[in-house]
Amino acid sequence: MDCAVPKGYGRVNASHVSLTLFLFSDPFLKNLHILHSEAATGWGGQEIRIFQECQLLLERGHRVSIVCQPGSPLADRVSQFNHPDFTYFPLLMKRPFSLPTLFSLGKIIKSAQPDILHSHSSIDSWLIAIAGKFSGVPIVRTRHVMIPIRNHIFNRWLYAQARRILTSGIGIKKMVSEQAGVSADKIESIPAGVDFRRFDFQISGEKIRAELGVSPHQPLIGKIAVIRGWKGYDYFVDSAPLVLEKFPDARFVIVGSGPGYESIRARVKKQGLEKSVFVLGHREDIPEIMAALDIHCVASFAVEGTTQVIPQAFAMKTPVVSARTVSIPPILGNGEWGILVEPKNTQDLANGIMKFLNDPDLAQTMVEKAYTFCKEELSVDKMMDQTIAAYQEVCPYP
Repeated sequence: MDCAVPKGYGRVNASHVSLTLFLFSDPFLKNLHILHSEAATGWGGQEIRIFQECQLLLERGHRVSIVCQPGSPLADRVSQFNHPDFTYFPLLMKRPFSLPTLFSLGKIIKSAQPDILHSHSSIDSWLIAIAGKFSGVPIVRTRHVMIPIRNHIFNRWLYAQARRILTSGIGIKKMVSEQAGVSADKIESIPAGVDFRRFDFQISGEKIRAELGVSPHQPLIGKIAVIRGWKGYDYFVDSAPLVLEKFPDARFVIVGSGPGYESIRARVKKQGLEKSVFVLGHREDIPEIMAALDIHCVASFAVEGTTQVIPQAFAMKTPVVSARTVSIPPILGNGEWGILVEPKNTQDLANGIMKFLNDPDLAQTMVEKAYTFCKEELSVDKMMDQTIAAYQEVCPYP
């Protein structure tokens, strides 16, 4: 999912951590030092999850280092961390086999002396695999997206270097096993978790509706994500006129930035939808926006793992209409906790939206079930429990 960083998440301080340490630390377990790497320069669900994991590891008493691109949104945020057990290493990572970059990374690993190297994107995973081979530090790799893996000897070597592979959805786990020749026993699917401290369904969305000029009685349908092709924004915009035919008071809101931002604005304008479809760009107040929505849509048609926005919608008790893509159906209980529609199908998306608008009781039943499931299975605490358990398998405590 592509959401903003929580207000107050930009800094990690020792006083905040001390209370959390008391709640989560185990006196019989050794604290680990995890070095994360991220070569991507965007700001979406993947980068937000890395940022969140860094913070949560610190809260649980572990040491954290991160290697990422200087000037990237992730670097801008982690550089604000103020904690003695956190270190940020800026490193330009443009090519996977750059000798100067490998040399610099080797020096960083030698200096940091981490227990585990945890890579996330393609370029940094190659760099970490090579540097890890020479340093002897065990590697964990997270595969966040469903982009196909070319089945050749080099990719098989790359994935073989990781002691443990984590994925953000079961569809990605299956793909990695089949396409990279990795035993399924070596892969674990850990979906994105939601922080219930921040995403509280009692939060009010009144200010957002007032900002948009939408009354409490008007349906408000939203989509929150990085704006790029496979996120399906075209289908979301094109579904609006179909819904407006039956529900003329309905309004739509798009929240996010990205390479497709100007294209989506132009699409809204071309269809004459400026008064019905609002394009807000990047926002920090995601819980408040989610609270203002009657329905949240996920229209992605490729690549998606477990998008962060679905657990966030569940936590806010906001009904979800989602394309039936890869790892999403299980998260929606195969249609028990939200409405599933066909990908790349504007009419089906509109029908899903109108099904909720026509049946508020159905929406209420689904959000209550979704909230219960989310509370039990999709919290950040459970996400970190599973992640740390994977670390323990790679680097057992003495």
